[in-house]
Amino acid sequence: MSDDCTTTSPTDASGLNDDVAPISSLLPVFGFSADQMETEANIAAWREAVATLFEVDELAAGEPGPFRADLSSYAMGPVLIGLSRASGQRFRRTAETIARSGVDHIILQLYLKGGYDGVAGTRPMRVRAGDICLFDLAQTLETKATAFENVTLVVPRPMFAARLLRVDDLHGLVLPGSSVIARLLAGHLTALFEFAPRMSLDECQSVVEGTVSLLAACLRNEIERGEADADHSVAASPSLMRIRQYIEAGLANEDLSANSIAAHFGLSRASLYRLFAPVGGIADYIRSRRLHRAFFDLANSGARGPRISEVARRWQLGTDAHFTRSFKAAYGITPRAAREAALLGRQRGSDGASSATISRWMREIAPPTAE
Repeated sequence: MSDDCTTTSPTDASGLNDDVAPISSLLPVFGFSADQMETEANIAAWREAVATLFEVDELAAGEPGPFRADLSSYAMGPVLIGLSRASGQRFRRTAETIARSGVDHIILQLYLKGGYDGVAGTRPMRVRAGDICLFDLAQTLETKATAFENVTLVVPRPMFAARLLRVDDLHGLVLPGSSVIARLLAGHLTALFEFAPRMSLDECQSVVEGTVSLLAACLRNEIERGEADADHSVAASPSLMRIRQYIEAGLANEDLSANSIAAHFGLSRASLYRLFAPVGGIADYIRSRRLHRAFFDLANSGARGPRISEVARRWQLGTDAHFTRSFKAAYGITPRAAREAALLGRQRGSDGASSATISRWMREIAPPTAE
C-alpha cells in the first residue's frame, strides 16, 4: 500500500465533503450510511469496521429504536481519521483481542455527542461531549457508551514513541472539553477530517507530521501535569529520549543492561536509576519493552512463525517457564494463548468477506519506525 492520501469521499456521515471532486492517486476509503442499509447489514458493517479495534455488544440496548451506525474515514498515509455516529453499545478490548488484531496503534477520539464510562487497564474513565480521550491498543479496556458521534484518529505507536517517552501513559487519558488544550485539539481534528480528502500527497505528509508533533507536545504537558518534582523534570529531558531510543534499538542484545547503558552515555548507575525512576526503573522498563516486542512477534506470526521459545530467546526473556510467567503477569494470558488468538484473527481476516476495510488497512500498513 502506498503512502498517498485518499482523495475521494465515500457516503459521508458528516456531510462535510459532498462537494469534493476526485483528484489523482486514490487510496481505500471506508464508509457506510445506516440510511442505505437494513439493520442487520448495518450491524454487520459496523462490527467488521471496528473488529480490529474492539469487540462490541449490547448494541442499542435500552434504546427505543434499532441499532444505527454511520462511518466515514480517510487513510492519510500511516494515519487514519474518521467520523462515526452510532447507537449505544459496550466496547471491549481484551488480551485476546489485542493478540488477534496484531495492531499496535494509539487512538485519539474527540466526542462531539454522547460519551461513555469505563476502565482503560485499571484506569477509570468518564467521557462526555467535548472531551478528548486516548487508548493504547496494546492495553485492555472496557467502556459502555451512550449513542454518540466522534472523530477518531488512529496513529501507529512509533510515531508517538519518537516524540514521547511515556507512550503507555496515554492509555485512558482524558482531556476535559472545558480545557484550552482540548478545545485547541478539537478544532484541529475537525478541520483535519474536513480537509483530508482535499489534500495533495505533499500536503498530506506535512500535515500528518505536524499533527502528530502538535499532539505529542500537548499530550506531554498533560502527562506531566501535577508532577513538578525535580526528578520528573529530568525524566522529560531530551537526554532520556535518546537513552530510550538506544534501548529500543538494542532490546535483542543480551548485553543490554543498566551497566552498559550507563557506560555508553557516560552516566553513573545512580544517575541512570534516577532518570528512569518516573517510569518504573530501568530494569522494569527494559523488561516491559521486551515483553511488548515478544507479544507482537507472537501476534503477527503465522502458523509457521518462530516457536515461543525462540521468541523468548530473541528478546532475552529467560527460560520458557520464566517467559510464560512474565508474559502472563503482563498480559493476563500465556504466550500460547496469544499465538492461538492471533492465528484465529488471521483466519478470519483471510475469509474473503471484505477486501477494503479498516481492519485490513490496519493489519497491512507498515508503521514508520522510531528513529
